[in-house]
Amino acid sequence: MSDALWWLLAVAALIGAELFTRAFFALFVALGALVAALVAASGVSFVIQGLAMLAASVVGIVIARPPLLRAMRTGHHRFVSGAQGLVGREAVVSTAVGGINAPGKIRAQGELWTAYSDDGETIEPGAAVLILDLDGSRFIVHETPPL
Repeated sequence: MSDALWWLLAVAALIGAELFTRAFFALFVALGALVAALVAASGVSFVIQGLAMLAASVVGIVIARPPLLRAMRTGHHRFVSGAQGLVGREAVVSTAVGGINAPGKIRAQGELWTAYSDDGETIEPGAAVLILDLDGSRFIVHETPPL
């Protein structure tokens, strides 16, 4: 197998790793491996290919990664995940949801979550609710009127 093909396999593996981490390190190493694949296609030695990969990776991590991370943390580019990512979405009540002292369960995106009603009123199972906020590990919800 040629060196360029090995580098392209490394690119695919690194991009796959980046999908699970979202740290933006593997992405730039993958770009470095892509540069190494292009260099390998020209027939230079493996040492030169490795140096090209290292240089491209370091340049990407040092120059492009910081502004990319800033853009992800600020403004409308902010990446929100986990429970906080469900705020503003709809869910269905699984077990009756009452006020703060009588929480129940809601199902949002296939998972069960603890929630309580924003106005203290009981919301019956099967009702649709809007997730208003996250209070610690519990959602604050409001019943949406049926259509």
